[in-house]
Amino acid sequence: MFAHIFSSAGFGPVTAVGIAFMFIGCFMVLNRGLSFLPADGGRDVTGGKYSKGKPTGAGIIMILFFDVAVLLFSSISLELFIYIMLVTAEMVTGFWDDCSKTEWGRLKKGLFDLAISILFAITYLGFNPNTFQFAVSEYTVRIPVVIYGILIVILAWTSINVTNCADGVDGLTGCLSCVTFISIMALLRHYEIDPGFRSAVLFMIIGLLAYLWYNSSPSRLMMGDAGSRSIGLFLAIAIVKTHHPLLYLLLAIVIIIDGGLGLIKITLIKATHNSSFMSFLRTPVHDHCRKVFKWSDTQVVVRFTAVQALICLGVVCYIY
Repeated sequence: MFAHIFSSAGFGPVTAVGIAFMFIGCFMVLNRGLSFLPADGGRDVTGGKYSKGKPTGAGIIMILFFDVAVLLFSSISLELFIYIMLVTAEMVTGFWDDCSKTEWGRLKKGLFDLAISILFAITYLGFNPNTFQFAVSEYTVRIPVVIYGILIVILAWTSINVTNCADGVDGLTGCLSCVTFISIMALLRHYEIDPGFRSAVLFMIIGLLAYLWYNSSPSRLMMGDAGSRSIGLFLAIAIVKTHHPLLYLLLAIVIIIDGGLGLIKITLIKATHNSSFMSFLRTPVHDHCRKVFKWSDTQVVVRFTAVQALICLGVVCYIY
């Protein structure tokens, strides 16, 4: 019965074994990771003092298990293999930052993200046509390769950074990412994208669920930059792989608003040298909700996730 369910969804018994491997293995090693992961130094955000001293960088465990699960239990192609390596590279750079006694500067992080985003764009355009369809229509547009590549780089770089900025409340990034990945997996099935790639998205979801066991409020550990930055990159990869890249604006809208407004605010403050710009809004937005609206961490996670789930459900139902 279990094999039949997965077969009808485009998966086989091997994928079911991969799910068990991903969840059980990741769950057990994350539990042991409480003793060897680096300790968080505390973030300069509301509630940051409560994270100080907690194990962070759990993303290294989640992504390494993700790598092994994809390589062993999915139909691996050269394109997918390169994507997995890029996600791993983003994880490694994030983990270096998690382990660093002094936080990396925005420029250093940004340059690493840019390099990986460029490699992703080159890989995608090397294996796929330079066409895409608008988010909720079948209208196809062919874009010059260079311009399409630049747009993919912008999307990937943005996704990495807004996902990283949104990671400030126990369980928030994990829950929002799960909702988005589940929606993407449904669309990959609808658009008949490579089953091996759909399996990779599924394994990422399973890894996030294992992580959320320990990260639900009050958290015992955190994913750190090793997790949030690599998840952000894989979100971009999965969205672009549907050949409907504008769907990112809908399927990840809560992540975009939560983390993106902070990036816009910082950028404009630096550009205008006006420190009072957007002073009415604390960023990331989840900090505004906690400080101004007095929402608890649980309320932030549930309400943000509910909004994202409703939007994703509407998009998937409309497309189907």
